[in-house]
Amino acid sequence: MIDRRGFLIGSGQLALAAALSGSSIGAATAAPPAESDPSYLPAAELLKRFRSGELSPVDVLEAQIKRIEGLNAEVNCITYKHYDEARTAAQESAQRYKAGNPRPLEGITVAVKDEYDVKGWITTMGSLRLENAAPAAGDGAVIDMLRKAGAVLHIQTTVPEFYVWMTTASRLWGVTRNPWNLAYSPGGSSGGSGSALAAGFTTLALGSDMGGSIRLPSSLCGLYGYKPPFGRVPTSEIPYETDGPMARTFDDLNLFIQAISGPHPLVHSSLRPKLDFPNTYGPVDGWKIAYDPMKGISSLDPPVAEAMEKAIGVLKGLGVTVETIDLGFAAADLNVYMPGLFSTSMGSMLTEAAKDMDKLTPYTRQVIEKMTVNSGPDAANATDMLLADYHTRVQEKVFGQGFNALIAPVMATALVPAEHGLKPETDAVLIDGKPVTGLGFAATWPWNLLGRYPVVAAPAEIGPGNMPIGFQIIGNTFDDLTAFQLASAYASAAPPLFSGEAFPDFRDDPV
Repeated sequence: MIDRRGFLIGSGQLALAAALSGSSIGAATAAPPAESDPSYLPAAELLKRFRSGELSPVDVLEAQIKRIEGLNAEVNCITYKHYDEARTAAQESAQRYKAGNPRPLEGITVAVKDEYDVKGWITTMGSLRLENAAPAAGDGAVIDMLRKAGAVLHIQTTVPEFYVWMTTASRLWGVTRNPWNLAYSPGGSSGGSGSALAAGFTTLALGSDMGGSIRLPSSLCGLYGYKPPFGRVPTSEIPYETDGPMARTFDDLNLFIQAISGPHPLVHSSLRPKLDFPNTYGPVDGWKIAYDPMKGISSLDPPVAEAMEKAIGVLKGLGVTVETIDLGFAAADLNVYMPGLFSTSMGSMLTEAAKDMDKLTPYTRQVIEKMTVNSGPDAANATDMLLADYHTRVQEKVFGQGFNALIAPVMATALVPAEHGLKPETDAVLIDGKPVTGLGFAATWPWNLLGRYPVVAAPAEIGPGNMPIGFQIIGNTFDDLTAFQLASAYASAAPPLFSGEAFPDFRDDPV
């Protein structure tokens, strides 16, 4: 987890601001990777091949480094590369396989979001204010768990400044783009992690989620992502926040969450005992599922509505009954949630950042201007009241009516320009032909307000512009395994991405 205390104390002398840099897009579309390239192989498959000796962790790391060096100029999703450290870890993993004592994630590469304390690494939070921040003195909780599981940490991934926007562009690191279509965003705030996975730069990636920051990139990059309930993964004391896994397949997501969930001595809020995520899940025939299109948040662009119907069709094919409901969540309530979020220690970061407004990215300045007059005890109380109201609605209309789970869209459109947020007053997306400004087209933040509900993001369809469209699977409070059981069944029946011809081709083709 990020060292917010260290940020508040001060990050030392900062360097001069860098000019905003975009990627040099326009490359020809890329062919699917060769079968001999292990960059995209699932972690579950890699572990089998590592044990058999067919592949070495060193082979996979070097293949991914080759892709990074050849393609990252296009997507711009990496802050710092840690190849020497990663090569040492991969060689150690190779020796462990030879000795017959591998750990659960032995030799699997994991991209680390520019948020986590990793000993000796610099965390910038995407801001010029922290360009010259001191390296971390030690590992945070999740990093410690990953090291003990045998993971290989090789890259840090880009974020929007202070994690406050749903796209990933900043004055410090420039614009991060989506490998499926470089004209569009991979989402945020875990956008660099999503882009790195889609590009074949890593096998797994860490994300965090306070308003949809795992689910938005997962949806836009064709991934599975998980927002665990508060405390399942050792994160922080902010009840709306959680760390979580991102992966290209459900089985990899399941493998990943098993390694990073459970109590940790560094985090008071981490839940005990550890929840065991099984290797396989049972069928879901006979289940009753609620579907909320979240029309009070935003109408859906027609391709998103069609993608939701396709996902529902897959579920019905599994023997699931799906019934449409309306929880009545409203876009205007984001203006209640956000001040409550920034009435926690998140607000302290922005207070400190406001001391040097000239170095901030435009969307950060906009958020600061809004939050400094709205946050505080009254805002926190209003957020608590909204949470109680939303929770009551979910219990009465979903789980109190015998539904096993709820599904919902992630966002109203997948076509979000990569530079969105650099001109926040005018940047817009088109939803059913109508321009929409701000962040009101994301249907994710209610489940951060309702932080005890587990939410899996799953891919539904490849839509216009070759852009993936995803959806959310929501279980009852702390009922992770029901959400995973439905996601597992869906993944077994849905057409897979990152297989056959279904790979990102790095086109630059705005719709």
